[in-house]
Amino acid sequence: MPIHVELIKENKVILQTYSDPLMNNDLGTLKNRMVNEFLPAATGKLHVIANFQDIENLPGTILSSGSSMLQTPHPNTGLIICVTPNSFLNAMAHILAKLAPKQPLKVVKTLEEAYEEVDKLLSPVVD
Repeated sequence: MPIHVELIKENKVILQTYSDPLMNNDLGTLKNRMVNEFLPAATGKLHVIANFQDIENLPGTILSSGSSMLQTPHPNTGLIICVTPNSFLNAMAHILAKLAPKQPLKVVKTLEEAYEEVDKLLSPVVD
């Protein structure tokens, strides 16, 4: 499967690493794994880093399938951080964020930026 999924950061973050060729049915399989395996087992919000750095081509139905998956997010879904240096994929992610306003989504260019973002989210609040 061209989507590798692993729990990181003491099981508080899912790292999804995408590679070509990515097909629409791969996204459906990922959604099922997230909804049936990872999200129900989470003890709180589970943030997602979606690493698209190795993707050249997206399925033609990415906006419709992506927005339908995000219209009713699982209650344990935290911030989704899309990682892509590609300007076209960056634009697509911003469009997806507009199509699914119920799900917080951020786009960054590097994996390092994504890790910095989740570290901020996971750090304890100090007054």
